[in-house]
Amino acid sequence: MQRIYKHADMKTELISSVKGGKLQPTVTKQLLHILNGLEGKKVVITIEKLTAKRSLQQNKYLHLLFSIFTESLNELGNNFTTKEVKELCKAKFALVDVANEQTGEILGQRIKATSEMNKEELGIFIDKVIQWASEFNIKLPLAGEQLLIE
Repeated sequence: MQRIYKHADMKTELISSVKGGKLQPTVTKQLLHILNGLEGKKVVITIEKLTAKRSLQQNKYLHLLFSIFTESLNELGNNFTTKEVKELCKAKFALVDVANEQTGEILGQRIKATSEMNKEELGIFIDKVIQWASEFNIKLPLAGEQLLIE
């Protein structure tokens, strides 16, 4: 798999599989070509494992959890919307550091959107939401668990 994306902010994203500790030859050539064009400049090189974005099924499940959590919290005397409960959960469990790319200094934190999460990150987020709900004696269904509506 090889994909090359050019961004308006002078970033180029190369996607390649790694075999024998090496990138695909076409990606290696593209990378060398880009580096030649940056002679004498400082560059940032980031390598990250490509992970799948969340699945449609995960997304539906997450929104079901938020609906049940909202309804259950409101039965305890609150008046939350589903959106508010989602924002509360993200503020509690989806904070990420924001760093200065030049110095690495942590400038602060921001709330990561669930749409930015990959499958693994979303799975961890969901587990934390279920655990937090249990602190209010609210049982949220586990993935794949059958629900009986009374």
